[in-house]
Amino acid sequence: MIRRMAFALSLAAMTSLSAPAQPASQTMKQLARGTEYAAAAMMPQATLTAEHILRSGGNAFDAIVAGQAVLGVVQPNMNGVGSDATLLIYDAKQRKVFSLNAEGTAPKLATIEWYKANQGGKIPVDDSLLAGTVPGVVDAWYILLSRWGTRSFAELLAPAIELAERGVPIGRTLNSPALQKYPTSARVYAAPDGRSWKDGEVWKNPDLARTLRRLVEAEKQAASQGRQAALKAARDRFYKGDIAREMANFSEENGGLFRYEDFAGYTAKVEEPAAIDYRGYTVYKNASASQGAR
Repeated sequence: MIRRMAFALSLAAMTSLSAPAQPASQTMKQLARGTEYAAAAMMPQATLTAEHILRSGGNAFDAIVAGQAVLGVVQPNMNGVGSDATLLIYDAKQRKVFSLNAEGTAPKLATIEWYKANQGGKIPVDDSLLAGTVPGVVDAWYILLSRWGTRSFAELLAPAIELAERGVPIGRTLNSPALQKYPTSARVYAAPDGRSWKDGEVWKNPDLARTLRRLVEAEKQAASQGRQAALKAARDRFYKGDIAREMANFSEENGGLFRYEDFAGYTAKVEEPAAIDYRGYTVYKNASASQGAR
């Protein structure tokens, strides 16, 4: 199942400054101010990972990749390498805003004619491989790092790999009846002995760790060709290498419409964002993303 990956990061400050006490009727949280950077994510582990990258000298784009990778471990019901991504990027050197659309595309076999002849003419919304799209987030990571980042996949995926192998206390979040009907999903997410997960129980995802390690392995093997070639080698192993072939084979064996060509032909879009002036502010939006106001 493909889920949306969400992460936000900006060059502001993480440190809260003291502020005068608010009146009793004040309902807003205290304002955080600073001069260096800020990181915010859907889960604290991802926020802390992003902050660590920034503190160690990485830039905002490095921190986004590391934080998103961790989200795929600690919030697997909403994030992961099967996700897509849409980002608005401000390049301070160029003083320019870019739109990165890494939404997934449907497989080429998913035609109107196929659905008229199958599934009673209905397209599944959130169940089975037929509801999925080609994962876009890995290509988004590659674009961020190759155009604006400074670190390697090896450095930035290390926190996620460690968490996936060591385990994270997730517990009952994983108690999804929908996953239990698919043996391969149950193998990854089901609690031992067929029981239900309890709050705070530690869950490990060694399969995800191995996938991320394969990206790092491809990067290291191409390191002698330079940073850009190494980053692309990691990206291409996912979309054109053995990982893509495994995803395609799994799809074909389990009733999905994805084939190797769908992964090999995928590319995210870097575009001019849609923009409008509103009361002295320029408001930007991803130009071709399928969600949000047009």
